[in-house]
Amino acid sequence: MTRKGLYSNPQYYEVAFDLNRKPEVDFLEGCFKRYSGRPVRRVLDIACGTGPHLLRLARRGYQMAGLDLSRDNIAYVRARANALRLEVSLHVQDMTRFALPAPMDAAICMQDSQGHLLTNADILRHFRAVARALRPGGLYIFDRFIPSSWTNPARRWSWTRRRGRLTVRATFAALEAVNPVTQVFREDMSFEVVENGTVRHYHQHHLSRMVFPQELKALVALAGGLEFVEWFYGFKPHQLLHRARHPLMMIVVLRKQ
Repeated sequence: MTRKGLYSNPQYYEVAFDLNRKPEVDFLEGCFKRYSGRPVRRVLDIACGTGPHLLRLARRGYQMAGLDLSRDNIAYVRARANALRLEVSLHVQDMTRFALPAPMDAAICMQDSQGHLLTNADILRHFRAVARALRPGGLYIFDRFIPSSWTNPARRWSWTRRRGRLTVRATFAALEAVNPVTQVFREDMSFEVVENGTVRHYHQHHLSRMVFPQELKALVALAGGLEFVEWFYGFKPHQLLHRARHPLMMIVVLRKQ
């Protein structure tokens, strides 16, 4: 039994989060067609991780680029793309200060990856970097975790995924040790990996930042370059955020001005 850092083993992370992403990718495509001010061909996946959305969009014919701060993640996505014979452009860059060789028609940032931006200044730098990367009329779509209650804010989920002789038992906890002033909290992720009879444990924790809906709108306006289009509480076009009673997430659509 050994303990190691989680993100240094993207293959286990990919198995643990091997969910049905088709509804999410269908939703993204629907937004491209409904809200974009231009045809969407080139798409950037920001904080792409192990590539669950990037690779699925590439298989649908989009010219995909991905960026992530983890070299291990980028190497893993490159290997998966090569195995699938998909041509993608991958970059090890920071989401607050990245530059691409060519402008994009759309950008996405999924799985609450913006939560790694812990200050308003970081969020503003990020929005401005995205605006610089998009062509006029291009879309930026992202999801954010939001609390639905202050009476019991901590959230914990556990699940198991299997692939061949590999089993990954995952536990994820969010909204631990919330700081009500900075809106920063701790997230914990643990994997128990059983592979060919060997058991390994992986654990990692990091800080994340919550942003509330009206606060997000104010930050978008302050950053400039992007305009608010619509928001949702799920990956279906009728799930508008303002109709939700107890949302756990918001999916936001912005457009380059």
